[in-house]
Amino acid sequence: MSIEDLNSQRAALVVARSSGQLEVEFHSGGTRRRVVYRSMAEIIAAIAAIDRDLAALSGTRPRTFLPVFRSGFE
Repeated sequence: MSIEDLNSQRAALVVARSSGQLEVEFHSGGTRRRVVYRSMAEIIAAIAAIDRDLAALSGTRPRTFLPVFRSGFE
């Protein structure tokens, strides 16, 4: 799958996540697919999977944010 296809799928998933819809329509090449997800968690997981695929195709690592919290008692 090409980077353009993955980017368009990711954009469609982000729009669905933002609007609260569980149904997403993808256009890639000359085909059209309609996918109905069971939950927002599945959409979030699909976005993460596409991010990993994009990172692998571009030769970079996906960005990860790991907050560190410290109590004031050291």
